[in-house]
Amino acid sequence: MTPTSRRVRQQLSWIATAAVWCSVLAAAAVVGVHSAFQRIDPATAAALGSFGAACAGMLMWRAAGRIAQGRRVTYQLMAAGIQVTATGIAAACWLPGGAAELAAGIAFAAAVVLWSLALLRLPDNGWAPQAVQRRLVDGAFVGLCFLFALWLLAARPLFQEFRGHLDDGDLAIVIPAMMGIVMLGVGVTTTLRIQRWRRRHAFAYLAVFAVHFTGMATFTAWQWDRPDERILWWSVAWVATCAALLGVTYLARTQKPAPVDKPNYPGVHYTVMGGAAGLAAAAVLFNGANAGALPLDAALLALAAAGALAARLVLTYFDVRRVTGEAAARQRKLSAIVGVASDTVLVLDPDLTVTWHPEDSAWRPATDSGSCVGASFLDLVHMDDRRGAEEDLRTLLDGISHTRQVSLNIRVRDSARRWRHTETVVTDLRGKPQVRGLVARVEDVGARRSLETELARMAYTDPLTGLANRRALLQSLEDGVSHQDHQTALLLLDLDGFKNVNDTRGHDFGDELLVEVSRRIKELLRPTDVGARLGGDEFAILLRASWSEAVATAKALVARLGEPYEFHDESTVFTTGSVGIATAADGYGDPEILLRNADLALRAAKQAGKNRHATYDAEFDRKVRRRNELTQELRGAIARDELRLVFQPVFSTADRSIVGAEALMRWHHPRLGHVSPGEFIPAATESGLTQDLAVWTVNRAAEQLAAWHNAGIKAWISVNVSVKELHTHLFATEVNTALIAAGVPARRLVLEVTEHDFSHQMNTLVAQLSALRGAGVRIALDDFGSGYSSLGQLERLPVDIIKIDRDLIAKDDGGVGPLAAVTVALGRILGMEVIAEGVETDTQLNAMIDAQAPLVQGYLLAKPMEPDDLTRWLTEEPKALPSSVPIDPEDVIDPDDGDASGDTPKDVPESEKS
Repeated sequence: MTPTSRRVRQQLSWIATAAVWCSVLAAAAVVGVHSAFQRIDPATAAALGSFGAACAGMLMWRAAGRIAQGRRVTYQLMAAGIQVTATGIAAACWLPGGAAELAAGIAFAAAVVLWSLALLRLPDNGWAPQAVQRRLVDGAFVGLCFLFALWLLAARPLFQEFRGHLDDGDLAIVIPAMMGIVMLGVGVTTTLRIQRWRRRHAFAYLAVFAVHFTGMATFTAWQWDRPDERILWWSVAWVATCAALLGVTYLARTQKPAPVDKPNYPGVHYTVMGGAAGLAAAAVLFNGANAGALPLDAALLALAAAGALAARLVLTYFDVRRVTGEAAARQRKLSAIVGVASDTVLVLDPDLTVTWHPEDSAWRPATDSGSCVGASFLDLVHMDDRRGAEEDLRTLLDGISHTRQVSLNIRVRDSARRWRHTETVVTDLRGKPQVRGLVARVEDVGARRSLETELARMAYTDPLTGLANRRALLQSLEDGVSHQDHQTALLLLDLDGFKNVNDTRGHDFGDELLVEVSRRIKELLRPTDVGARLGGDEFAILLRASWSEAVATAKALVARLGEPYEFHDESTVFTTGSVGIATAADGYGDPEILLRNADLALRAAKQAGKNRHATYDAEFDRKVRRRNELTQELRGAIARDELRLVFQPVFSTADRSIVGAEALMRWHHPRLGHVSPGEFIPAATESGLTQDLAVWTVNRAAEQLAAWHNAGIKAWISVNVSVKELHTHLFATEVNTALIAAGVPARRLVLEVTEHDFSHQMNTLVAQLSALRGAGVRIALDDFGSGYSSLGQLERLPVDIIKIDRDLIAKDDGGVGPLAAVTVALGRILGMEVIAEGVETDTQLNAMIDAQAPLVQGYLLAKPMEPDDLTRWLTEEPKALPSSVPIDPEDVIDPDDGDASGDTPKDVPESEKS
């Protein structure tokens, strides 16, 4: 097993203890043999003293084992010194002659070394090399000075008087005694120098010196043949001092730590050193005056003291070099940090005069004359910032600031005569003796301010055109609508056909066009106006103007934007702009509302034909709100079961019986009430809901056809559809699915398509209708005569029924149109069924009968009715209706009304599509 350091220490301790007790027991045995038949020998007292000291040393070693790890070694060294002394005196008891004196001298010298090490280690609880060196050298100098004076003035004369001259045995006493004096000096200087544990250290070194002194006295009295009683008393005193040192060890086990910030006493320490040197000098003068030259032994002690002083000077030199090097390294580090930093430091006196500035800073504040130190701090500050800075500094100097610190955002002139934007923090350190003034940390924030300015510009500027962006416009709007002295008008501009430019010429070309538009806008701006780009091709102009001035600006803007745009590649683009106008004079103080009103006005200008301006209109706003509300509510109308179908019968002119009916959608909202098809059909078209409504209508019509089929009714139902549904390949599937689910023949369903729809994607529309017709569904051409179908196209169309438009049948005066009979004949020639819709007078009905129109439809014959009413009518099989049927004004809808499938309002006849 490899021995650990702890195990090695334990083994050495046991070996040393065994050696001590072997020596003590041997001394006891020898002394006992010699004094068996005689009176007590003088060595008996020395042996008894060594036995007591060994016991005290052993107890002290065991007590030191329970002291904290850092301080334990110190007290173990003291215990070892006691046992070494006991071993030396015990060995002198049983060793012969000169060997006994040599052993005792070595033991005393070794004990002094151990005790000195313990006293040097005690303040720091460890070996701090620099501190130990200084304590050892200072203590040695003080001890040697005391020893020199004591030896020259007292000890040497007494020794010569009683002993005459030194022999070999006396050296074992004199040398350890001198070392003890030096050890006393080490203890005194260390105690006066340390900050903590002064009392404990004083107790320790006094007890150690007492142990050494009494042990030396016991051995001296024995060797110099002093009376036996004196030897015995010194032995008792030796054991008692060892017990006192044991008591110091027990006190160290329970002693609480001393405060770290306990003050030091360097003045006392150096006073003791000076006093020791003065005592040595006085001894030299006294000896020179009375005895003449120094003896050799005293001169050697003086040289030793001088050597200790020289060693102290050498240590001081190296300490100064080390401290100077560390200070220089710190200064270089500080200079390197300050040199690359963006701030500098100034020290000001209470009069605000600059008293210090680092030389290695990145920049240096300076006055007009280029000075810094000695100049007033306020002279370094920009004139516009000087007054505020002076007030803040006076507040700091007067003690009003509780934080004893102020922050200044000021401009400071540098040595290159440039003004730097700074954030300066001034701290009041007049209470600090190292400063006694104000410390100003001046940080250059010019780069940060420039970055903040650039970021602010980017945050409020459109990067393409250089105009303000939406955020900046809203900020200006807030300032404008809250302004009391000027009226505010907002113009919103949108280019007409800009998407076509992007699609045909590319986005880069479109960006060039936007830049040119912004340039023309800037030409019309006054200094008080704000031009902005909101995104895409939408611009805004905020005017400090009245309504009439805003209208004049809008006219000029429309005219300017309508001019040709010529580009670097010699290409020319023609585009126009639409402008919406809103003013804050209408009582709207909210920027968002003003922006919305201008957007509504722009929308009105677009709908009115573009390339014009329009002002905000409350009625148009109401219609838009109504349209938006209808769009939102219509999305859930099917799920809430708010929709229903009504049917307007189609009569045969031959027997005036009902052969079919047109399905018309009605919507009744719980809150909005009855909503006209002229309102919700356009809303459905804009929101893309016509597909859902058409499918729902087809399914309800199929269900109604199934009910009629079960009742034996053979009437058909027509449903209005638009091009959007027909262009959807799923619509044909939905129609077939509905018919199959209802179990009715496909010929009972008629799909009506407005003639206007045939002008868009003719080939695709013909293909879709042919597919539906092939499945058995019949196709009707609605509003024939109001569109642009040529006779050639009519022959191509997969149409089974022609519905003559009301404008061909009826005149405003109730008469009959001249082309009605021609259209009926045309349909008969093409082999198509003809329905004359919009019959509202007897004259019109008789004219259709005379023209041999097979089918008629109109308010004269029947208005739209509920399914149950029509079913009851069909069941009763009426052959004719009264010649005049009153028309309910509520059932006649506006010409802008639409049909159930999403036809545009202009495609819906006034008398039928209600």
